[in-house]
Amino acid sequence: MMTLPPLLFVDDERNMRLSLEAVMTGEGYEVRSAESAEEALKLLQHNEFFMVITDARLGGMSGYDFLKEARARWPALPVLIITAYATPKLAVEAIKSGAIDYLAKPFAPEELLHAVARCAERYRLLQENAALRARAGEVYRLDQIIGESPKMKALRQLIQTVAPTNATVLILGESGTGKELIAGALHSLSQRREQNYIRINCAAIPETLLESELFGHEKGAFTGALRQRAGRVEEADGGTIFLDEIGDMSRPLQAKLLRFLEDGTFTRVGGNQELRVDVRLIAATNRDIIQAISQNHFREDLFHRLNVVQFHPPPLRERCQDIPLLA
Repeated sequence: MMTLPPLLFVDDERNMRLSLEAVMTGEGYEVRSAESAEEALKLLQHNEFFMVITDARLGGMSGYDFLKEARARWPALPVLIITAYATPKLAVEAIKSGAIDYLAKPFAPEELLHAVARCAERYRLLQENAALRARAGEVYRLDQIIGESPKMKALRQLIQTVAPTNATVLILGESGTGKELIAGALHSLSQRREQNYIRINCAAIPETLLESELFGHEKGAFTGALRQRAGRVEEADGGTIFLDEIGDMSRPLQAKLLRFLEDGTFTRVGGNQELRVDVRLIAATNRDIIQAISQNHFREDLFHRLNVVQFHPPPLRERCQDIPLLA
């Protein structure tokens, strides 16, 4: 079983810190403590934690402000709020600000242990999924892009040049020209190769669900949204996201993607909290993107944001000498 990083407990009362540490270490968890939000933020900056437990009332920055700051900087980090001053209004505020749960003092140790166990299991599942995706990413290799024609040699050389950078990439080409292989090779040869590689086919997901798939949603954001859900851009944090068939994306969603490309921030569907991730974006389409712009189907400003480096894999009819290699 993988080693679980510590949990971080933030409380300005020493006795409370010692009490919780005793309970958690007795259950096999490693605990780091901080007596202020400011100290906790420094610890989060330099250490990995699988979750944070914080009191709502702290000296200096409040627990709620700390929650908002932590969620803005580490969107995937679960934060649990505890307080001796519980009211329905404060509970709603905590959940809206991104807390995974809210416990009122005094609470039974079993309540806390149950919440911590859920977060521990969530962390393990995320790590296992990341490892599976990393292994899946290894199948994308440069030698899978077959061809000895001048155009294919130039294509492989461009991949090797661009892969180590963080440049946004746009791949324009007909179906069957290897756009996904190019995207996968760019990730596998990049400094992000140990992180997640997430692929989304924008044409395969209904327009009404694509925004939620990409950016996540809050509980109650729409019918069937029974709980908060992180989007694929959060899953890709630190890694690469490949948006295949981006030419099929609706203009309203194009506007949200443009903002994300401009400053790396986004909000979940139904939410108002601004989140930030570090993701390299690769996009591809088999559509005539210039024609789509002229027909007002695709935003010109988004095209320029995506088109930092352009790949144009040639169809087989333009490299007939490669046919024997593919037979």
